[in-house]
Order: sequence, then C-alpha cells, then structure tokens
Amino acid sequence: MRHLIIALCVLALPLIVSAGTLDSTATTKDTSYWQVAPTVSFFFSQNGYSEYFKGGGINSLAFGSHFDLNAQYKKDNKSWSNQLQVRYGVLKMADQQIAKNEDDIILDSKFGIDLSEHLKLTGLLNFQTKMHDIYAIDKQGNIGKRTGNFLAPAFINLGSGVDYNSKDKSVSVYYSPLNSKVTLVLDETLRDQYLQNVESGNAKYELGSLLRLEIKKKLMENITVHSVGTFFTNHLSDFGVFDVNIENKLNFKVNKVFKIHLLTQLVYDEDILFDIETTGEEGTTVHQGPRTQFREVLNIGLSHTF
Repeated sequence: MRHLIIALCVLALPLIVSAGTLDSTATTKDTSYWQVAPTVSFFFSQNGYSEYFKGGGINSLAFGSHFDLNAQYKKDNKSWSNQLQVRYGVLKMADQQIAKNEDDIILDSKFGIDLSEHLKLTGLLNFQTKMHDIYAIDKQGNIGKRTGNFLAPAFINLGSGVDYNSKDKSVSVYYSPLNSKVTLVLDETLRDQYLQNVESGNAKYELGSLLRLEIKKKLMENITVHSVGTFFTNHLSDFGVFDVNIENKLNFKVNKVFKIHLLTQLVYDEDILFDIETTGEEGTTVHQGPRTQFREVLNIGLSHTF
C-alpha cells in the first residue's frame, strides 16, 4: 500500500506543478489554450477453415480496442503535453481458451518552459503498467505461467532536463541528466520475475540519465509515423548498460473512419527476466536472464477522433 501511495503521488506531480505555473489569472472556463483530441479505435479479425482445407490453418478470432487521449496546453512560453494510451485485445485460437494479445496503460506528461526557439527546460513523467493478469503464451496458443498484473510491474520515469524541438515540431530530443526510474511490483507472487536483485520491499529505485527521441511525421497525404525511443542507464550500478524501449506506429488513413495501424516495439530491460533453457552434456537446465523483446501488431478497423 505504501508504494501504491507513492505511485499515485508521482502521477499527480505534474498536475501540482502545472497548477502553480500555468496562468494563475485564467478562469476555469477559459479553454482557449488547450487542444484536446480523444481517439477511439476498434479492430476485429477472423480466420476460418473447413476440415478439408488443403492450405491448412487454425480457426481464430481477435478483437481489440485502443483509446488515445491527447491534451496540449500552450500559452506564452509555457507548454504542457499529455497523452494517455489504453490498449486492449483478446485472441481465441481453435479450442484454446481466450487469451490477451494486447494490454497497455501508458501515460506521458511533459511540461516545458521555452529557453529559446528550439530549446525548452522540461519535466517529464512516464508511467506504464497493465490492466490485469498476463500469462505467457507459446506459439501453439497454450497458456503458461502468470507474468504480470496491474502495478506488477509498473514502470515510472520522472525527471527534468532539456528538450530540443525542430522548427516544424516533428522531432523532439529530450535529455535528462538526473532521471528517477521506479519499478513497482505489488504482487508478491510476481516479485522474483522483476525484482530478483532487491533484497526486500516491492520496488526498485534507480537514478540515472534518460535520453528520449520522438518523431511525429506526415509521410504522405494519408500516412503518418510516430516513433518514440527511450534509453536509460543507471548511475549507481551497471552504468553504461541501457534499458531500451523503441515503439513505432505507422498510421494509414483510408477514409474518415476506416484506418490501418502498424505497431512495432523493441524492449530490453535488465529488470525483466525470462526462463532460459540450455541443453548440455548434463541435460537441460533452466536459468533466468534478460532478453530482447520484439512485437508487431497490424490492426485494420474503425477509428474516430472527437
């Protein structure tokens, strides 16, 4: 419970800071400095094969939904950028039970004060977790052990630094020399998968440097790309070993409501451990260690921005 309170306080910090730094003379009715754009998307796919289909295949159903909320504030030399992403998807293969194939809660909040035309003094908060139980799934669709839950783990990055923006605002380079990273695991049964080197407690605290690269670009009339890469290294231990998270989203707009989204993500984190099997003369042994993670998601469905 103590760590949950800490997490909530950290999440509320940008709100507290902004309340004191945004225009104090503005009334609550003045929203002219805000741009808010919520987007809701739904995706569905289905594969069906008869018993005597020569090409082979597995009957499957998949359903997913994305909710993106963007809120941007800009007045004078102050700006506040917020994005909340909630993604959820399920998959049903043949006679296997329904399993999740997507589950993300991501909050980004960045508050900046202009130092020059392209440079800002910036505070950044990033929070990531899952909605509920996550299980390992093999290539045949069989469900294995539980690997995650809400706030187990949760990753929090909080820091301040400088943010360079290109003239057209399509490229952002943020660097924080002092960034606090917290890994929370409030489910004791999952603790060893993420906090193996922590002797006690449900959290790991790290202090280091964070580099974040972001690109938002319109490639063609109906094609846009949004890429975010974060690179964190711990000053207190294993300096020079980077935790990496690179996410790319390619959006194709067919018409006002019909869209195609291609998502790729690459993750490497020393705190995320996997069961690794090695076979030798003495047989097969299992040990735990970090691994590079990669996923690709192609969604075709309905999307609407309000």
